[in-house]
Amino acid sequence: MIEKIRTLTLLVAISVLGYGGYIFLSTFEATSESIDIQFDDDGLDVKIKNFIIAHENSGRNDWKLKAALAQINQKTETTKLNNVEYIFINDEMRKFKAYADFGTLSNKTNNLSLEGNVKMLIETDIIKDQITNHTISKK
Repeated sequence: MIEKIRTLTLLVAISVLGYGGYIFLSTFEATSESIDIQFDDDGLDVKIKNFIIAHENSGRNDWKLKAALAQINQKTETTKLNNVEYIFINDEMRKFKAYADFGTLSNKTNNLSLEGNVKMLIETDIIKDQITNHTISKK
């Protein structure tokens, strides 16, 4: 009788672990359509559509880099980006957004160079102050 209970408990535990693994792995969304790998004489080149890199520090977003297309060149250790959006959040939680047509990311140093119609937007506290200081009076 005890052997049957142990076997049943083991089967239930394996089923729960299997279901948990399925739920965990189903949250990842990657399609083979968004990644293109090419072999050439210089080395391995990778193209990624809808490229996104985010950096968090202690649960707080520090920065995020997005691009419509990223071309990673292993030989030169650079990543060429098209339609770039870079979002940086400083210690005071102010957002700085930079947009550009093209960009080059150094894979070794993480230096980002932006080119072509570069614009930068800085979130100010003026709108936040107007919203928080505005009071509604009841009649």
